[in-house]
Amino acid sequence: MPRIPEETLQQVLAATDIVDLVGRSVKLRRAGTNWVGLCPFHNEKSPSFNVRPSTNSYHCFGCGAGGNAFRFIMEHDGLTFMEAVKRLAEGAGIRIEEEVWDENAEAIAKQRSAMIRVHKDISAWYHQLLMKHPMADAARQYLKSRGITAEVAKNWQLGYAPPNTQPLREWAIKNKIGSALLIEAGILATSEERGDSYPRFRHRLMFPIRNDNGEVIAFSGRVLEADAKAAKYLNSPETLLFNKSKVLFGFDKSKRSISKSGQAIVCEGQIDTLMVFEAGFQNVVAGQGTAFTEFHAKALKRQADEVVLCYDSDNAGYKAAERAFQALAPFGLIVKVAMLPKGEDPDSYIRKNGIEAFGELIKEAKDFVDYQLASVGSRRDLTEMRERIKFAEEMAENVKLFDTPMAKETTIQRVARSLGISEEIMRKLVTKAEKNTGRAKKKEAPNERPGEKLLAAQDPTALLLCRIAIAEPEVLLWLREHGDQNILHDLSGTDLLARIWLDDYDPSNADAFNSFLLTLDRDEEAALTQVLHMPPAPGKLSDAQHALQILSITRLQQQKLRLQTQLKQPNLDPQEASDIQREIMDLHKELTEAQRSVAEASKG
Repeated sequence: MPRIPEETLQQVLAATDIVDLVGRSVKLRRAGTNWVGLCPFHNEKSPSFNVRPSTNSYHCFGCGAGGNAFRFIMEHDGLTFMEAVKRLAEGAGIRIEEEVWDENAEAIAKQRSAMIRVHKDISAWYHQLLMKHPMADAARQYLKSRGITAEVAKNWQLGYAPPNTQPLREWAIKNKIGSALLIEAGILATSEERGDSYPRFRHRLMFPIRNDNGEVIAFSGRVLEADAKAAKYLNSPETLLFNKSKVLFGFDKSKRSISKSGQAIVCEGQIDTLMVFEAGFQNVVAGQGTAFTEFHAKALKRQADEVVLCYDSDNAGYKAAERAFQALAPFGLIVKVAMLPKGEDPDSYIRKNGIEAFGELIKEAKDFVDYQLASVGSRRDLTEMRERIKFAEEMAENVKLFDTPMAKETTIQRVARSLGISEEIMRKLVTKAEKNTGRAKKKEAPNERPGEKLLAAQDPTALLLCRIAIAEPEVLLWLREHGDQNILHDLSGTDLLARIWLDDYDPSNADAFNSFLLTLDRDEEAALTQVLHMPPAPGKLSDAQHALQILSITRLQQQKLRLQTQLKQPNLDPQEASDIQREIMDLHKELTEAQRSVAEASKG
């Protein structure tokens, strides 16, 4: 684990506006002095995710996720601790001095950094070739035929990959980039037969694929020859940076517009996406040549409530739309389909009919079930009841995916009415589909949340004292100076209290507390973050002193009980028994005095 000076961590946290940071990924609304929104870490319909600017922290009361700005970046973007610190430090203009590193973590971090750099550099080189080099003339002609201007090519940093190895080799030598790094980054591929390496992308139009922060992490290359036997699109292989099931093309550019509109337009390919974006519909993304995944669904759900699928109108487009619906619907997203005319894609439709017509197409998009009824139903003979039931069975497989009983019931009614069958028959088909796939509604025990078991194991008085000490700096300072630490060693359920009591962070500095949390294990961090987001504990120093007295009495009572148990052991040595009795008497006196003191304080 890297060691970073405490002062630097506090400086980075202090310079980071957590509301702004979280707000880039989560739609937040103000709730008093805090902000709330739908949790980005689990699927929910009502907001339980709370961001508290006063403590520069967040906490979800639904799933237990919580922490500071570093923790949010780590869990949301899948970064290591050091990567999160560097990203926030860079945004705040703060220099990070690296000290002691875990050897393996350092190696991974260095490799990732090198791969980010090589992707950035080669993307710029591909782009320069496309814009200026004679060998890229075919790529420029292709762009011209698709109505893609030089300005659009610049906005998306489109590029061109040369047809042979020599230009890439010369570029790599000039920039002192070894073949091993290029292979690791997926730029070079290796031949098992020959044992050498060669450019993965050759004579292709290059689309940089970026992560949420706009860093190039992979490429998609489109073949330029119409009669080429190679795949039309070729993506980078999965690497340390790139996992196609977790990336949406264009999401770095479109996520703010998606969040603002509450709607995402989803296209099948890169060209359709960039052309729709440049036409003014900036809430648009595309997959990476793979079916929609749970990660894609969650990423869109964090920004929007509705997805409009804008796929080709052929049978392949229908199947792609159905697969997308099956991935998106369970997460509560409203899925609609923009019905393009036969033979059209979004790009060609805009060029032929104009921007306004495309806007109307999006507005008139049908709910997926209605689209399914119109698209498939029109191609089948539904005059016979047997055929209608067969089609209804197919539709039930999709109806079962709706995430609420109301959505499911209204859809059942709509489908039954459209197919001319009874609602009861349709309802039975949906139930059968649920049972066949193990999706019948059953209440499952919720997954254990981070820190939940630890928090439940805390002594109530110790937890109250912990809450007061976190909220009131003078209490924690008093506790550290005057408190009897034997309480922490002898009493169970004081783990969280011990963590803040025995540390030396500055209790008057919220960022110091947040950086202190990073020194804890995940359960301790999550539990204390939840404590931080509890309603303020009633009381000040006097209440904390009273709580400490109660804990002291509990400790004395437990000590007395243990000694009494020892005294009952058989074959006990007389001298040892006498010593234990003396200790019990001393404890009894101390306990009586402590109880009297508490009683008098209560009267006062």
